[in-house]
Amino acid sequence: MIHKIERLASIGKFKNFQATGDVAFKKITLFYGDNGGGKTTLTSIFRSLTTDDPALVAQRVSINQTTPQAAQIIQRNASGDTHHTFNATGWTAPFPDIEIFDIHFVNENIYSGFDFNDEHKKQLHQFVIGAQGVAIQEQIEQNKIDKTASRQNQNVIEQQLIQQVGNDLTSSLITPFLAIPTAQATIIDQLIATAETKLVNANANTLIQTLQPLSQLTHIASGIDFDSLINDLQTTSQALQNTAMQTLFTTHCQNLAANLIEGPENWLQKGFSFIGSRQATSTSNNQDPLSCPFCKQPIDTATDIFQAYALKFNVAFNSLVQKVKAHLSALQTFNLDVAIQSFENRNQLNTGHISSWAAHLPSTVQPPTFDIISDETIFREKFQALLSIVQQKLQNPSVAVATDAATDFQSSLQTINANIDTYNQTINNYNTSITAFRSTIQTVASAQTEVDSLKRIKKRFEAAIVTLCNQLVAEKVNLRTLETAYRLLVQQQQTAVTGFFNSYRTQINHYLDTVFKTPFKIEDVVHVPPRGRATQSKIGYKLTIEGQDISFDPNQPNSVKGCLSEGDRSTIALAFFLSKLDIDPNTSSKILVFDDPLSSFDSNRRMYTVQIIKDLFPNIKQIIVLSHNEYFLHELSKCFAPSEKKTLRIIEDFIARASVIEPLVLESLVENGYFRHIKELENFLRSPDLMKKEIVLGWLRNVLEAHLRFKFYRQLSGLAANNQTFGNLIRTLISQNVIFRNNPNRTNIISKLSLINGVSCRSHHGEPIPDYAVLGSNPNTMNVVELANLVTDTINLIDNEL
Repeated sequence: MIHKIERLASIGKFKNFQATGDVAFKKITLFYGDNGGGKTTLTSIFRSLTTDDPALVAQRVSINQTTPQAAQIIQRNASGDTHHTFNATGWTAPFPDIEIFDIHFVNENIYSGFDFNDEHKKQLHQFVIGAQGVAIQEQIEQNKIDKTASRQNQNVIEQQLIQQVGNDLTSSLITPFLAIPTAQATIIDQLIATAETKLVNANANTLIQTLQPLSQLTHIASGIDFDSLINDLQTTSQALQNTAMQTLFTTHCQNLAANLIEGPENWLQKGFSFIGSRQATSTSNNQDPLSCPFCKQPIDTATDIFQAYALKFNVAFNSLVQKVKAHLSALQTFNLDVAIQSFENRNQLNTGHISSWAAHLPSTVQPPTFDIISDETIFREKFQALLSIVQQKLQNPSVAVATDAATDFQSSLQTINANIDTYNQTINNYNTSITAFRSTIQTVASAQTEVDSLKRIKKRFEAAIVTLCNQLVAEKVNLRTLETAYRLLVQQQQTAVTGFFNSYRTQINHYLDTVFKTPFKIEDVVHVPPRGRATQSKIGYKLTIEGQDISFDPNQPNSVKGCLSEGDRSTIALAFFLSKLDIDPNTSSKILVFDDPLSSFDSNRRMYTVQIIKDLFPNIKQIIVLSHNEYFLHELSKCFAPSEKKTLRIIEDFIARASVIEPLVLESLVENGYFRHIKELENFLRSPDLMKKEIVLGWLRNVLEAHLRFKFYRQLSGLAANNQTFGNLIRTLISQNVIFRNNPNRTNIISKLSLINGVSCRSHHGEPIPDYAVLGSNPNTMNVVELANLVTDTINLIDNEL
């Protein structure tokens, strides 16, 4: 038996309860408590204790409490006491054989609202069959335990595999993981490395799409006409003279030929040679002026032909100077530093891009080699050499200048531009590789899946994983064996429970019909074995009202919703609960807990429930009833001897907002106020206390009002209910000249009544406040003796005079 609830801490309204006073349980223990005070909390504690489910207590942790949850319930047996202690780890020991009927039992086993569903029927099946203790059911339960253990073992092994294998191995992938063939592990490391590279690229795809391709170089455009430059550098004054002479020869030869002179070119050439020779000789030897060797006429160098020759020479010379200047200007305009710097800038840009791409592109993609100018210093020197010879030529245009510097610089430029072409081709190849690479980048999910899959294959054949896989395969075989055995057991159970459920149906209908006298019956109570993947049996039944089926579908005619009141549903639930006790062979070892069993019951069903509990009492180890209905508890308590019963109260301290359990005299709750107040007045006379003056005056008024209304009911029946004040009652009795028991003392009786009415009157009583001086007594200055005299007069009026 449960002997006592010793301690409750931080559980619902029981924030810090420690048992004090006589709160020990007896064979029947009745708890009175207001709704919301803690009755359901106590029931949850009992359910947690018997099911060893600490969550039922943990979920009722008190609000704003820092004290750890704790409970201690004492069980008393013939062998001694057992302390069931609850702490952070749960109960130190469970307390079996406690059966609880409350709203949770109803919601879990019978119905929720208007819903009678399969889950309720499964729970009810366990509730009923489990109590029967049939051997085959024990085998089924053991099979379930073994299957659960097998599944748990599988789950443990699977979790170990998932943890040790990693790489996104999930329960759904376990079966194909076990079936991986050894051949798939060939060159697995190489495949993983390739897949990981793909994953890196997939993760970097957003960045990769922003990376820029490489840029090409442009040729050096020097603006220098090297053919013209080299020609001009080689041009001399003699060459200019020859050119001028050739021009004149052409014209004069045409004239001489026209005048039938044979060989005019030779003739003119010999003539100019002669004149030139003679002119030089005559100038140096002071000879006679030039004369023609044929006609001896003097030769005037100012003649047209000589003037034309001089003019031609000067024009050619000036043209040469201008061209040399133009070459010099082109060289000076050509900014070699800018050209070289542009190469460097483009190389730096491409080098940065190559560095970014190097982390992503395959190793087979080779970056371009930047080798445009083999020796920049020499190239600059060659340019300066070219610039120098052009400047030299400009200083002395008549003299030919060596053209090696020009041809060297030209060759260097050609080599550089050829290098640029080669470099640009490698740029094109690199950019093509970039385009091809981008097109092969996978999504992150796809790449990750591939990496995980390959790594799982590698892990599959590690020694520790092979061991776990073998264990899991063996456990799966074990589970299949158990499942085969389970199906055979269920078939056997189907045959065994048919008679059992027939008895259960008979008992339920006994309560519905004979005890509670309802129009309802339960039919077709059958055992429904698990189907498909289900592993839990359920109870099948139907309800009828006056022979008509009641539908569990709220949308159908004659549905539960339309046919059953809340009281009807509660009655059916209680009938299910009681019937199970009737067919349970272990009833004598049971402790029954009823939490508000009268929910929605009318007075008749409350009376029936009292009788049911009374009838159960001899056959049950202990009964605990919790209710907010003090009259039900009082009626129930009258069925048992004082030595068999204990009445307790769950009372809330509204300041501390905490509940405690204390002894209760149940009669004090149901006692009529008239009798209770008379007892209080008698107690006052035994122990007067002026501090209770206001309360005592109120009791005087209430007792006399109640006595007059009952004693002179017929005489006062004409007064409206809202007009039956104490003063009006007295005035009506006077006006009707009623006969009192001590009628000769009538005047004194009326005087005492009027005095008590006056001193106990308050403004809210609907009567004017009397003049206390005229009345002869002032409640504000009244002493304890005067108050005691009024109490004595009141009791005397009731007992002897009215």
